[in-house]
Amino acid sequence: MKDIYQIIIEDLEENIRLGRYKGRKKMPSIRALSQVYHCSQSTVVKAYEIVKSRHLVYSVPQSGYYIVENLPRMEKNDTFVIDFSTGNPIIGEMQIPDLKHCLDRAVDSSNQYSIHRHLHGTDSLRNMIPKYLADFQVFTRAKNIYINLGVQQALSILTQMPFPNRKNVILIEQPTYGFCIRFLEHWGADVKWIKRSKQGIDLDELETLFKTEKIKFFYTVPRNHNPLGTAYSINQRKTIAALANKYNVYIVEDDYCSDISLDHKYDPIYAYGDHFHHIYLKSFSKIIPWFRIGIAVLPTHLISIFERYAMYSYYHSYFSASLVSQATLEIYIRNKLLEKYVTAIKKELTQRLGCLASNLKKMKEYDVQYSGGESGFYAYLKLPQYINERSFIADLQKHHVLVTSGNLYYLENSYGEKGVRLSISRTNTHEIQQGFEIIYKRLAQYVKS
Repeated sequence: MKDIYQIIIEDLEENIRLGRYKGRKKMPSIRALSQVYHCSQSTVVKAYEIVKSRHLVYSVPQSGYYIVENLPRMEKNDTFVIDFSTGNPIIGEMQIPDLKHCLDRAVDSSNQYSIHRHLHGTDSLRNMIPKYLADFQVFTRAKNIYINLGVQQALSILTQMPFPNRKNVILIEQPTYGFCIRFLEHWGADVKWIKRSKQGIDLDELETLFKTEKIKFFYTVPRNHNPLGTAYSINQRKTIAALANKYNVYIVEDDYCSDISLDHKYDPIYAYGDHFHHIYLKSFSKIIPWFRIGIAVLPTHLISIFERYAMYSYYHSYFSASLVSQATLEIYIRNKLLEKYVTAIKKELTQRLGCLASNLKKMKEYDVQYSGGESGFYAYLKLPQYINERSFIADLQKHHVLVTSGNLYYLENSYGEKGVRLSISRTNTHEIQQGFEIIYKRLAQYVKS
C-alpha cells in the first residue's frame, strides 16, 4: 500500500501533465491538500518538496508553490531518470522571482554602458570583487581582475599566450576537468601529467617535474575536484605554492566551487603563494547557472600580454560576459542574494553529501574503490578489472540511472583508472538513495558472474 505522500505526488504530477495547473498560477495550498487527503500538513510539504526536486514546481516564501513555466509537455509514458551524469544544476531549483527581479534591474542599469565592452569587465563590478574575494583569502586589486565567460574562456587564453618564464609545457592532473583535456588536445599543446588520487598528488614527483621539465604552468583544481570529489591537504597546498616560487612555474588554480565549500577553514593555494606565480580562476555557474560568468585574478606583470590575447580571441568568440550578466551578478552580490543562495545550497548539499558518503562506504562490498563524498558535487567509482566500463554504464542506463564514463577525464592514450563519475548536482537525497540501490543491484550481478 502506498504512503499518502506518494499518492499526493502522483496526483500533482498527473495534474501538471494534463495541464490542469498553469505556469505562474499558484498550486493548491498545503492546508487545502491536507484537508483533501486527510493528512498532516507536514505530509503535504514532503510531497511538494519531492515534486520541487523534480523541477516541476518552485516555492515562494510566505506565498506557496507555483508550477515552473514553459515545462516541456510530459507524456504519460515518460520514465523518471536519476541523473548522476551532469554537474550543471537545474535552473528551476533557484528562486525564480528573485531572478526575474534582478534581471529587470540589470537591464535598466546596464543601459548606461556603451555596447562596446571592455576586456576587463565593467568597473562597478570589478571594484566590488576584491572585497568579495577577500572572504576566500584571495587578496587582490580591481586592476588585476578580469570578468569573463568562465574558467573555460580564461583557460583557453592562458594556454595560448606566452609566459615570462619562457617555458611551453602545461602540467595537468590526471584525472582532471574534461574540457581542459579536450582543449589541450585540440590545441596540440605540449602536455605532461601527474597522477591525482584520493590522497592527492606525489609532491616529490611534482618537484621533479618542476625541476626537469619546462613547465609553463600547472593547472590544478585543489578542492571540489572534478571528477574525484577530493581536496588537497594544507601541507600539499603550501608545498605547491613554495615549489612554484622555487622553480619559476606558474600555478593556474581553478577554484570554481569555492562559495559552497563546507570547510570554512580551507584556503586556496593562492593564499600561500607569492602572488607573482599565481593565477586564480573562479566561476559562478554552480550557484547562478542561468548565465556564464567568471573571474580571473592575474599578477600585474601578466596583464598586458593577457589583454592582447584576449583581444585576439574576439576574432572567434567573446571573452567578457554580457553587460546584463555582469549587472545581474553585481546586484546579487550587493543585495546579498548571492549569500542567500549559497546558504541554501550549502544546507541542501550537506544533506546530499551525507547520503552520498553513507552509500559510498558500501562500495567495498562490491570490490569497488571510491573517492569523494566530502565536498562538492562529485564522486568517482573505480571499477574492478572484471567489469567492463561501457557495459556497466549501458546497463545502468537501461535501469534509468545516468553516470559519466571516467575516460573523459584522462588524456587519450594515457594511464587511466577505469571507472565512472557520479554527480549529485541534480539529485536530492531520495534520488541518490534510489540510484545507489540500483547501482548495488547491477554491481551484484557482476560479482555473481
